[in-house]
Amino acid sequence: MRLKHSEVKPYRLEQLEKQNSCCSLCGEQIVDDAVLDHDHKTGLVRMVLHRGCNALLGKIENNMVRNKMSMDRLDKWASNIVDYINKTHTDVLHPTYKTVEERKAAQKLRRKKRK
Repeated sequence: MRLKHSEVKPYRLEQLEKQNSCCSLCGEQIVDDAVLDHDHKTGLVRMVLHRGCNALLGKIENNMVRNKMSMDRLDKWASNIVDYINKTHTDVLHPTYKTVEERKAAQKLRRKKRK
């Protein structure tokens, strides 16, 4: 069955009700940013997600080949990402990082140059 454009919203609302108004990825309540996710390779509808969850999923899926990411590697990556982000960091700053003071100084310099 192929949905017509006019059928997307009623179908999304029906599916969202079946999902207890929760995003199928993050599990949190969806209030006003529900989207009907689908597989771009097959066109098949999956579930209802938050718009942000859908966007992030799209970025991951669309870049898997470029990043040589197999489903096994993605599984390992996804299960480690929260711990990785929350790990203790080194005490070495990246060269592109700017402190709040450095950003303010650069902004002030740019304004001065424009005048």
